[in-house]
Amino acid sequence: MRPSLSSLPPELLCRVFESAEDFSAVAALGQTARIFYNTWRENPTPICEAVAPRVFSNFNDAQRLVAIQEEADADPSSQPNPSQLRQNGGNNSAISRAKRLLFNARCASAACESWVIVCNIRHSTDRGEHLGEDPYMTPSERARFEHAFYCLWTVGVMARATHLQEQMSTFLDRCSPRELFRLDEMGDWVRNYSENNFRSRGLDLDLHDETWTAGCDVVSKRWIASPKDRDWGYPYPYRSLISFFAFFDHTQIYLDRIPDHW
Repeated sequence: MRPSLSSLPPELLCRVFESAEDFSAVAALGQTARIFYNTWRENPTPICEAVAPRVFSNFNDAQRLVAIQEEADADPSSQPNPSQLRQNGGNNSAISRAKRLLFNARCASAACESWVIVCNIRHSTDRGEHLGEDPYMTPSERARFEHAFYCLWTVGVMARATHLQEQMSTFLDRCSPRELFRLDEMGDWVRNYSENNFRSRGLDLDLHDETWTAGCDVVSKRWIASPKDRDWGYPYPYRSLISFFAFFDHTQIYLDRIPDHW
């Protein structure tokens, strides 16, 4: 008999999934045969943990957001019955977590593309005059933007959950002044410039809903109340696009005016 993938033991089939380049390859493999579908259903956590770091530039931020979303969904005042515990503790929960992780990542990517369109970015000169056609972001700029997007979303989720208020305060306390400034600028974009076109892309996310509004408000108040030094204040650059500069490579020099700690 000629050997085939379907004849491999489950442990090796799982390794095949774990070596996939991205989750589209995982999904395609899982749909080819029942044995592959069962492998995915039975091993979603190790497969996701192996593939996700190759897909997400901000994997730790993505994981933290999902964890906070799950905590916010849980009602600490109620006790689930045994059948709920079995369902939530099994592979169904792991698969749901993977789906949420992917949905959040698609939203972060869509937000980044919206940012590119709003700013009409093009890195065309050494002076940073990057208005024009063919907009794009460098990998480092995209990483900064998506990091702030995940963090602000996390703050919003915590702000809406009474039992996560202490975690939210601790999270913001740990933010450096530069980090908090980036979150505040992200909040300014969400409130005033973001195009709410996620649903047109099949993503059920509203950047103007109560979660995002709460996150923007909390971060704005924390930044305004922060003990800024009069010697640095707001680090306005000589040239920037619609006053945004927290994420661009060529304007990072202006964020260097903000100290690492209060």
